[in-house]
Amino acid sequence: MKLGTTSWLTGENFLDNARLVEGRVDFVELLVYTWDRAMEARVAASLEGLAALDLEYTVHLPTDDAAGALAAARFFVESGFPLLNMILHPLPGWQGLAWPALVALENLIDQVEFHPRFTFDLTHSLLGLPLPAHFLPHLVELHLSGTDGLTDHLPLDPATLEKAIPLLRPELLVCFEIFAVDDALAAVDMLRARSPRE
Repeated sequence: MKLGTTSWLTGENFLDNARLVEGRVDFVELLVYTWDRAMEARVAASLEGLAALDLEYTVHLPTDDAAGALAAARFFVESGFPLLNMILHPLPGWQGLAWPALVALENLIDQVEFHPRFTFDLTHSLLGLPLPAHFLPHLVELHLSGTDGLTDHLPLDPATLEKAIPLLRPELLVCFEIFAVDDALAAVDMLRARSPRE
């Protein structure tokens, strides 16, 4: 099991955020929230520095439209930058596009659509639609954060952690989508204490 954090911990600089967690996590989820020339240039300028760190990476593809998400996915494929996973929201029109093999669809609070590779956001499920049981064998990544019953991306709470434990398996990626470095690393430590890695 590999544990990671999002790249948005103290702002949007990919390299600065990755350096904050190097040595504490296995991977960083590069949060690419949109795709335009400015974002492409920022990502391209970061890749060499990111590759030099002792980390692996996933990418959360843009969440504003399917065409931009596909363009970002193709950029990463063409760059040759090694990724563990590409996370895609079920954006309008996503099903009609040809996605790279590394893409895994994520559930939203109000939307759950099937894909053979799946990223399960547990907190989205707790706040909205449950994940059908037949999706579980298709999980490649689990997203965790805390919730107060109304909001997600809060510091991890014990009740949410307990709900995550049965989902864990050795090949699973677990990303803590908590947007503060101390809270994200505390969540990593909580999971390691509850389910030590061999």
